[in-house]
Amino acid sequence: MTRGPTHTPEGDQLDVRLTNVYVADAKLVADGLVQPEDAMAVFVGRAGRGRVAPFTVQRSYTGAGGWYTESMALLAPNGDVAWRGPAKAITLRGSNKIDTFTEEVHGAAVASDDDHELVFLISDGRSGLDEVGRVPLAVLDEDPPGATAPDTAVLDEALKKSTVVWIEVPGADGTDGRSVPAWYGTLDGRVYVLTGGSEQHLPGLAEADQVLLSARSKELQSLVARVEASTRIVPGSDPLFARVVSVLLPRRLNLRDGDAAAERWRKECTLVELTPTGVPAGV
Repeated sequence: MTRGPTHTPEGDQLDVRLTNVYVADAKLVADGLVQPEDAMAVFVGRAGRGRVAPFTVQRSYTGAGGWYTESMALLAPNGDVAWRGPAKAITLRGSNKIDTFTEEVHGAAVASDDDHELVFLISDGRSGLDEVGRVPLAVLDEDPPGATAPDTAVLDEALKKSTVVWIEVPGADGTDGRSVPAWYGTLDGRVYVLTGGSEQHLPGLAEADQVLLSARSKELQSLVARVEASTRIVPGSDPLFARVVSVLLPRRLNLRDGDAAAERWRKECTLVELTPTGVPAGV
């Protein structure tokens, strides 16, 4: 398997060196498969941002024998910390040995699919955590291979037959842990919802980065699919707005102003694009 290059900062006084790193999608590693494309990569879904699919980090250190505290951090291209893992105890056997550790990372999130950096921090207890190395990490705007493709496929099929999608918006200004119904349209594998004005009101949707989408059986009203989706606002000036409106108009029931609703929506509503992702919900 391909190994990523490592970098150790100059002037580092800690007697520990990062000698090797491998990062790959956790499910691929568990299935014994080789990471496709660039091995040093993680998957964030088609929206190119949001929660990263669980990934495995295997790293090796050499250094003076003893107990240490280790932590990892994911840096955005601008240097901001996108994610930081908890501090954990590790033991090194001595400078003539190489010790390897493996961990699955859950819950990391990124704001873009630009390359990030994974930074490794170590403390010997005499001071705070010091950086001992970092590796570049590609963020792929693709669903993780085989993660929840069946769920997104089921959602797509269910939405072809339904008039309502159920949306849960997280956060204090969201839907209070409940899924609420909304009428919608679909285009190119994405779901589009209007909120505000004289149309439906979906608390917190226009401000959210991520939501949960659910589809229910039309006959039994039982849950058939539940996936995470990234959100973005489609401005009224965007040519996509007009394309989506042409999909929404015939789906809006009891529309009193007919085609004139398009201009009303542009003035008073927010059009939200929801991109279902194959990143498993809640992992």
